[in-house]
Amino acid sequence: MRKTVLAAVLLLVFCLAACGGQNAAEDAFTIRVVCESDGIWQIFYSCYLDGEYCGMGGVADLDGGELTEETDLSISFTRSFLGQDADISQFSMDFSPYGQDDTSEIGTTNRVAIRAEYGQSYTVFLSGDRDSGFQAALGTP
Repeated sequence: MRKTVLAAVLLLVFCLAACGGQNAAEDAFTIRVVCESDGIWQIFYSCYLDGEYCGMGGVADLDGGELTEETDLSISFTRSFLGQDADISQFSMDFSPYGQDDTSEIGTTNRVAIRAEYGQSYTVFLSGDRDSGFQAALGTP
């Protein structure tokens, strides 16, 4: 009987953990940034709700290397960060890339509109260069 109770408790713990993870996913959406540009070492971003600034952040390679298309750059936006009643269908972002030793951005992209929904993932492609400028476009993962 003791083993049965222990098994039931462990099953309950695993179920609660799985449900907790599911709720967390339902309370966030993720933006994956794919850097197609050469010479970029980090990217800062600003985000907006219905055109109003609501925050900023940055992404870089954890090993401190140059960003490539394979670098995992994922940003999660939670309901608690954006606000319980925020209309995330009016979400947008712009991106400011930095080179290896740059102390200020080398450009800023256009603002990308993302009709976001909690529980979803989106991919933004960053392209361009210092000379012609940088662009950001919403694409398919």
